[in-house]
Amino acid sequence: MKKLSFFLFIFFAAFAAHADDIAESTQTVKEEAIWERHPKQVSISGIVLTPTAYRSNGINEIGPALDFNAAYYIGRLYGKNTFQWTTDKKNYLDRIGVWYFEADGKLLLQRETKYFPAFSSGFKGIFSFRDNSQPSLENPQTSFTVNNDNTNTYTSIYFVLSKQITERFIVNAGYMDGDFSKFIYQTSDFLSNQGIYNTTGGMPYTSKSTLFGGMMYLAGGKTPLGFEIIMPQGSTLSPKLINLQLGTLLKLNFQISYLKYTGGYEYLGTFNFRYSFFPRIKKIKTEGTTAVETLNKTTEISLSNDTTKDLTSSTNDQKTQLPDQSIPQ
Repeated sequence: MKKLSFFLFIFFAAFAAHADDIAESTQTVKEEAIWERHPKQVSISGIVLTPTAYRSNGINEIGPALDFNAAYYIGRLYGKNTFQWTTDKKNYLDRIGVWYFEADGKLLLQRETKYFPAFSSGFKGIFSFRDNSQPSLENPQTSFTVNNDNTNTYTSIYFVLSKQITERFIVNAGYMDGDFSKFIYQTSDFLSNQGIYNTTGGMPYTSKSTLFGGMMYLAGGKTPLGFEIIMPQGSTLSPKLINLQLGTLLKLNFQISYLKYTGGYEYLGTFNFRYSFFPRIKKIKTEGTTAVETLNKTTEISLSNDTTKDLTSSTNDQKTQLPDQSIPQ
């Protein structure tokens, strides 16, 4: 009897705990339904070169996504260095001419909730080439031209977390493993093999571990503005690339990049284009349009009901006013 009482106690205790869990989960679902973020009018699947955890325009459902991204690094707008082997410590308007193409596939593994960010894992396949030879580097003793391959391919896998602080403000952070950091060394002649050899006396080391982060703000709900920072871990001269996404404000897709490394920094001019191939972005009607359409539909229904009532009452009146035309017997 004591054993039966003990098992009954355990059963009812477990049932009560399960009932509390159901109530809490129901309350959580209600809170999430109130909190739920809506898809945007533009793609938020990436900033410039780095991805976010979102699918397309912010579809908050577990599933795959595929983006195509292109960037063109035109050249150096302004740069300054402190290297002993250089004669010019300042550089202006130097051509770079590096093209960057990538296919970015990701899988949203954890949808965003009120207290937890969206989490995705993905893969990048990158192809880059140079349409212009790098500028000549000169030192007091020798003169040479950097001789790098014109084409390069890189692959990387990544994990990324993204959270919408408000409907328009997004924070982003992630980790990437692979060859992605090698692309940064293509954006400056001072980070080339020959340039680094002149600085350090050895060949460069490019780490496969890269941290990245950024922020995005949707001005007017459809104009993404933001920045991202890419930081290879343990690479030679510790380069850091910051891309500012400001060109969409002028409808030109022209971005400004800031490249910092040990011994110098540069401002670069860039064009960037990102296309969300899957899932496709569907046009979202604005609240004003929806309200107008709802008002029109309500008015039409009200008018049709009033018209029906008027017709019914007039028919009844006509039936009441008709004289008795029956034939007398």
